[in-house]
Amino acid sequence: MSTSTAARRWVTGAVLVLAAGTLSLSTSTPASAATTEGPVDEVVSAPAPVFPSRAGERRDQAALDRNGGDRRVLDYWTPERMKNATPVRTPRLPAREAARIGRPAADAGPEVVLSEPVSPEPSPTGRAAPPVTNFSPVNGKIFYRNAKDGKDYICSGSAVNSGSKRVVSTAGHCMHAGPGGTWHQNWVFVPGYKNGSRPYGTFSAKTFQTLSDWVTYGVTPRGLNSDVAFVSTYLNAGGQKLVDAVGGHGIVTGGSEYAFDVSIFGYPGNISSGNVMQACYGSTGPRTDSGYTFSTIYGCNFGGGASGGAWLKSYSNAEGWGYLKTITSWGPVGSTAHSNGPFFGGSVNSLFQAVNADN
Repeated sequence: MSTSTAARRWVTGAVLVLAAGTLSLSTSTPASAATTEGPVDEVVSAPAPVFPSRAGERRDQAALDRNGGDRRVLDYWTPERMKNATPVRTPRLPAREAARIGRPAADAGPEVVLSEPVSPEPSPTGRAAPPVTNFSPVNGKIFYRNAKDGKDYICSGSAVNSGSKRVVSTAGHCMHAGPGGTWHQNWVFVPGYKNGSRPYGTFSAKTFQTLSDWVTYGVTPRGLNSDVAFVSTYLNAGGQKLVDAVGGHGIVTGGSEYAFDVSIFGYPGNISSGNVMQACYGSTGPRTDSGYTFSTIYGCNFGGGASGGAWLKSYSNAEGWGYLKTITSWGPVGSTAHSNGPFFGGSVNSLFQAVNADN
């Protein structure tokens, strides 16, 4: 691995300030792997699973929406369960994995703004630039039960503006366990979570959408290139749609911008035990691994639990939103030295359109 970086770091409360140069990771790839092409990356979706399940049950979606979701899910997440949930381990990519999976055709295309950010009702006014001073409830904490081991975990996510006003963005591994695994259960998003407080209520999952490459290839360069997910949510107990309650980030796909000024949010378990939202801001650089290029930032020191947190361009402290460019996906083995996010190309565009159609 070779890197070229000049980084500075300041720490102020829960905020890390970074400036990073261009970064790259070079890995030897056998010719056979470089020419191997798998099936096209596709959107895969499923109704959000509930534990305990009932054999043969039919779920009345309209009634569930009116009631703020399934009571089994809402009752499952007691304050004690939330307190004891484990930060999900951020996927780590060993260098040896980079040679195993071939690269599919690039699908980036021109840059496309899929949605503009929006404030909650009523709307505040004014704009500001980093450093981060507004730990906006557009970002929040995710809780779920892993169906395979029966344990409770945490991730991070954010509300995204869409036609449905119901969408949460996160990492694919915060929704589906990858190869040999299945969809997570009793999934909920708590915007602005802090030390057990749920100031805007709880939004439980209705429908999951992620990409087939994550489900099929998991923690490999190819799988992590598709480690993205969107969730359609039910109303909260107050009858509000998510974006109406807290606002939503915009989202941008395509183009060729891997290096950009960024504001990152999440709930890393190695800081304040994952109970308080953290922010990191600075500049990203490109990291290429087995033909896949990721956005990378050094020095955030975000451990498990930060997965799925928003990486935002043009974040406004006054409004509390920005443009989602990627999410926290993976890091190096045995370290929190750098964080990496997949590039949002055409497959993410399709993924967003699919979840946006789920009203």
